[in-house]
Amino acid sequence: MNRIKTRIEPTWDAHTVRIAVRFNEVDSMKIVWHGHYVAYCETAREAWLVARGLSYQDMERLGCLAPVVRMQFEFLRPIKAGQEIQVTCAHLPGGEPKLECFYEIRDEAGGLLSIAESVQVFVDRNGEVFLSAPEPVANLFARINQSRAQK
Repeated sequence: MNRIKTRIEPTWDAHTVRIAVRFNEVDSMKIVWHGHYVAYCETAREAWLVARGLSYQDMERLGCLAPVVRMQFEFLRPIKAGQEIQVTCAHLPGGEPKLECFYEIRDEAGGLLSIAESVQVFVDRNGEVFLSAPEPVANLFARINQSRAQK
């Protein structure tokens, strides 16, 4: 397995959410079960997309769905019961028309706990992959590029 990127670059378009770790997300050792990391990243990605004007509900309504085709994690330090974490989702530029994102999960003090990458492809209602970005997705990428240009 190839090592994924190590950090979010300052010029990338990013959005951060805070998540309180719930009791039902930890195992008997009071450590978050690794499967919940996917949900944490999904929560950040969903908030990032909404902030950029294209929610998953919009995608469904407009007929340009975005299934995840790859996701990779590196677990650096455990997330524990009672922690509040910060999950940042950032767009990895240059992969269009795919949506490639990078994530950092940090503790309250800013310590890095985990990093991840995801790749989504845009498909129509029949599951056919768009070879170029459909209009709603092209608009999303334009807003991302505009945000990056302002940094």
